[in-house]
Amino acid sequence: MALEIGRRRLNSAVAEARQAGRPVPTTVIVGGGLSGIGAAIQLVRSGLRSFTVIEQSDGVGGTWRDNSYPSSGCDVPSHLYSFSFATKSDWSRRFAEQPEILGYAEDLVHRFDLGPHLRLRTSVTSVRYDDPTGVWLVTVENPDGSQETLTADNVVLACGQLNRPYTPDIEGREDFSGPMWHSARWNHDVDLTGRQVAVIGSGASAIQFVPPVARAAGGVVIYQHSPSYVAPKKDRVYGHLARILLERVTPLERLYRWWIYLSLEARWQWFKRDSWTGNKLRQLFTKEIRVGVVDRGVPAESVIPDYPLGCKRILISGEWYPTLLRPDVEVVNDPIERFEADAVVTRSGDRRPADVIIFGTGFSTTDFLGAIPVTGRAGVRLSEVWKDGAHAYLGTCVAGFPNLFVLYGPNTNLGHNSILFMVERQLNLMLQLMAEQTRQMTPGRVPAVEVTAAAWERDDRRTQRWMADTTWVANCHSWYKDARGRVTNNWPSWTARYWWETLRMRRRDIVTVAGAPPHLP
Repeated sequence: MALEIGRRRLNSAVAEARQAGRPVPTTVIVGGGLSGIGAAIQLVRSGLRSFTVIEQSDGVGGTWRDNSYPSSGCDVPSHLYSFSFATKSDWSRRFAEQPEILGYAEDLVHRFDLGPHLRLRTSVTSVRYDDPTGVWLVTVENPDGSQETLTADNVVLACGQLNRPYTPDIEGREDFSGPMWHSARWNHDVDLTGRQVAVIGSGASAIQFVPPVARAAGGVVIYQHSPSYVAPKKDRVYGHLARILLERVTPLERLYRWWIYLSLEARWQWFKRDSWTGNKLRQLFTKEIRVGVVDRGVPAESVIPDYPLGCKRILISGEWYPTLLRPDVEVVNDPIERFEADAVVTRSGDRRPADVIIFGTGFSTTDFLGAIPVTGRAGVRLSEVWKDGAHAYLGTCVAGFPNLFVLYGPNTNLGHNSILFMVERQLNLMLQLMAEQTRQMTPGRVPAVEVTAAAWERDDRRTQRWMADTTWVANCHSWYKDARGRVTNNWPSWTARYWWETLRMRRRDIVTVAGAPPHLP
């Protein structure tokens, strides 16, 4: 799963450029989460130190710094949730929790000496391509509030899909007198002991934080839009012997990674539209939930989805259903009408007391880079290009935006495997294009390497054709879809197919402006 083709090409191009006395490209990476850190590591491994990582928070980690709520953790087995080129073999448990994943991100900064390249507490306010010079102008706001414009030959947008908390606009928010926050901005100063807690939403974050909140609070009411499919979380702490073997026997750890990858990859069949596997699993799930949860007093409409398996994100938890069976926990399916000073009122007129409100309503995921205006060639705005739905060539490049790369971009999210696998493949693509750029750089001229409009549009048509055969297009409300119903977030096939598609950049799919034609093999 390594990305050695791209790294070797860029490394070779950089060495040739330096030997010939030619310049090498500079890069600005926007975002200090795992994607941005991975990009920085690959530049270092390729012989490039001329880059800067811009991060708006006070440290690296991205979503794993933001989401510090109780029991926050990953739903991908730990040993596959590290880069193949910078593995972590000493995970403490099968499904790592937030502090350990954040620690991994911070360790990578130290391991690869990325600290001098970081600019923390700095926000990007605009990204603009300058046609006359062929460089990108990245305007930032510094910690002291001052504005500054950086120049770079390349820009890597590593902002991710889960970085902008979504809070619904509910009447009466300003009238509520108690503490109120989003799960991604957890208020650790509030003691929930004995308090009545209203939880808005029942998605991936909520099923993690609700169980510990319920154990502390006096009562919890969960207001949900629709129930999710929640599978058992087969978590465990690794024993002493297992940790020693996985840390010290490298072939064993690699074999374990491959076993996890292949096991997860086999689950792709669940997401094919009208698949036998998906339908059978839905039947088994419904039967077990009726016997174990509905027959014990929880209304069926609160726990049994009315849409196909996989249409929304499949969640995993070993505590969700036992928590719903608690006498001090209630699930409400009636839409919220308004908040009052000390209560939540639903559309039917029911009024339930609340001392604290916690939003577990996820993120704004489909307006990619919505907070950052990005302007490409000839003054074209990326937001305008994406007005009918975000799409990029293999989730990474957009025609008209040369030397710009989007990591964890449109249609790269997964429902069945590790996102870090996809990010590595995107990095392989990015490094190959940077190698092409480096080979053609001369003093005063930055080659503009970009995907062709024909290739970009062809890739999107193929992606949507494949998407039509998935369960994600079914009639359910999910964060995978934009307001028009277009699935902009997920990759609609095997990750093995994505590996193949990103293995080598195709000559016919790129164009080099103000330079020689591409000579990729």
